[in-house]
Amino acid sequence: MLKTRIITGAGITVVLALVMLFSHIPWVLSITVAALSVQAIYEFYRATKLKDNKAAYYISCAVAVLLSAITIPHFEYIVVLFFIAAISLFAYLMLNVRTLKEVKPRICVCIAAMIVIFFKCMSGIRAMYGGIYLLGMTILVSVITDIAAYFVGRGCGKHKLAPVISPKKTIEGSIGGTVYAVAILMLVAFILNATNVLQVNYTTLIIYLLLASVVGQFGDLALSSVKRIVGVKDYGNLLPGHGGILDRFDSLLFVLPFTYLFFTLVGNIII
Repeated sequence: MLKTRIITGAGITVVLALVMLFSHIPWVLSITVAALSVQAIYEFYRATKLKDNKAAYYISCAVAVLLSAITIPHFEYIVVLFFIAAISLFAYLMLNVRTLKEVKPRICVCIAAMIVIFFKCMSGIRAMYGGIYLLGMTILVSVITDIAAYFVGRGCGKHKLAPVISPKKTIEGSIGGTVYAVAILMLVAFILNATNVLQVNYTTLIIYLLLASVVGQFGDLALSSVKRIVGVKDYGNLLPGHGGILDRFDSLLFVLPFTYLFFTLVGNIII
């Protein structure tokens, strides 16, 4: 299983690297956002049985493709509303994971809309000053936190983080994931700054990394809570060893809007 995860992970890395390389071309990110959104909606609707409602499914996919391709006026305000709604909604699902037996169709449609808006934040981040570095860091903070939390948890994890939602996750793994993500990306920033590739505001950066790592772990638990409610192990099998798009990119799905809002409202880390 670990070998399969590594091979698939390498494939994902290559695809993401290519997307980053050509991300200056607008349609590249638009197609990426559309593909991720449609696949994620398919997985989510299949897990929650809403895919049986053909009208809701096809309309959601069509809207996802449309939103991926157009410029949305006052996008930052929409992201604020959706992000607050997502935190509130998933907090409710996580707190009631033992008692809920299903996810209502109207909630599924709302979550589908959140998925599209959150993935679309990739384009918003890339359009910022130093956007390619910001988008790369957004992806890396999520990936490093996930990987480090997994290995630290396996190595010394003893206290369960959220046993009902995700039995294998531990408090030690969670803390370790954040520590490693912050340390590694601070080191990368120092090297880039020392070689005059870019100048970084370290205070803003460390605050961002700490918060982004925590937000990513919340996203992981948030999407896992739905799986526990509807009784599925994975959202899909598109990515061998990882599951589906929502299994692999659950934390990134929340880090993207957080990053977009952080750099929009607080300020860029690149001076």
